[in-house]
Amino acid sequence: MGEFYGDAYSDNTAMGGSGVSTGGGFQINNLNPALWVRNRFTTLDVGLIGQYKNIAAGNLNQKNAGGNLAYLSLSFPVTPRWVIGANLKPYSFIDYENTFTRPVAGSPGIAEYTVAGKGGVNKASVVNSFQIGRYVSLGLESSYFFGNVRRSSDVSLSVNGIQSDYLVSLNERNTYSDVAFRAGGAVRIPLKKENKLNLNIGGAYSFSTSLNATKTTSFELTQGSFPVAAPDTLENNLGGSMKVPEQYQVGASLEWPFKLTLSADFSHQTWSQYRGFGNVNESLRDVNRIHIGAEYLPKFTSLNYFSIVRYRLGFSTGNTPYTVGTTKINDTNVSLGFTFPMGRGYANFLSVALVGGQRGTNSGGAIRERYGRMVVGITLLERWFEKRRID
Repeated sequence: MGEFYGDAYSDNTAMGGSGVSTGGGFQINNLNPALWVRNRFTTLDVGLIGQYKNIAAGNLNQKNAGGNLAYLSLSFPVTPRWVIGANLKPYSFIDYENTFTRPVAGSPGIAEYTVAGKGGVNKASVVNSFQIGRYVSLGLESSYFFGNVRRSSDVSLSVNGIQSDYLVSLNERNTYSDVAFRAGGAVRIPLKKENKLNLNIGGAYSFSTSLNATKTTSFELTQGSFPVAAPDTLENNLGGSMKVPEQYQVGASLEWPFKLTLSADFSHQTWSQYRGFGNVNESLRDVNRIHIGAEYLPKFTSLNYFSIVRYRLGFSTGNTPYTVGTTKINDTNVSLGFTFPMGRGYANFLSVALVGGQRGTNSGGAIRERYGRMVVGITLLERWFEKRRID
């Protein structure tokens, strides 16, 4: 399926991906559908993501960069205890191209291979979030997955340094679509009177689902970009499925409202149960991650602008689903973020999250990937559906 974006928006990204137990109400917390009900205003959240990578394997080194829409969300309160939201975001992406050469056995020729992949899976969701009593909230996210992934393998031949204009291509296109569900709950427990300190506990569970899939594979032989023969379709809309495993997230936080929040989460996803197209077992490992974060607001009522900026720090570590030989691939990162009030009455926000980390290792035949990631989010708040009190 490619590389995953995750569910965190810019503010939670800056806190190490933590925050499944708490939401401030000024921005949408997408880690837990039960926390959308904390947003008392109609809220539009838009995010963009950019990423830089430095990849090393032995003496080889490669650098690349890219960007994409991170999320587009809208939530509005139907009643004081019921919020409905809609969400569109990428779920996973594939974007690579690698070139390498191999000698052709029994001949002086050299074969040049180019393997490439592009595409991904997107996720459109509707969220219903409810306040139950004074301290408990529940939520359900209903999602529709859709998208396609295209992979190609091209081979050309050169003899004595002379490149042939013949090109052999094998192209594969997988298309995915289906529905999935995620549920969540959160509890806010007052530890001090007058809302001075709260203990928050929360969790979210993503149900396992099998995405409907179709696969088309074709073979082409061209000379100078012109077909030598008609393309041969080896597989045409072959039906199948891809199983996406279940995931759960649990967390707790201490919240001094409008001052300081400390949060810690644990997430687990059973990638050992993943099955690719045709029920193929990819021999992946279950993923366990720890997320730790902090958010600090110097003085909510201050007239000094930088005293009403929210500052965030985060840390996250865990394993990935992959093993190269006997080497287990882990991923660790640190994060930093800010939320800047803007607009009339500082009622809207610009958030920036910066993440730096490393996964893998440059030994044992594995690959080391050092990355830098930036998520920029814009949050617009508005009072809709309110009855006019003064005409």
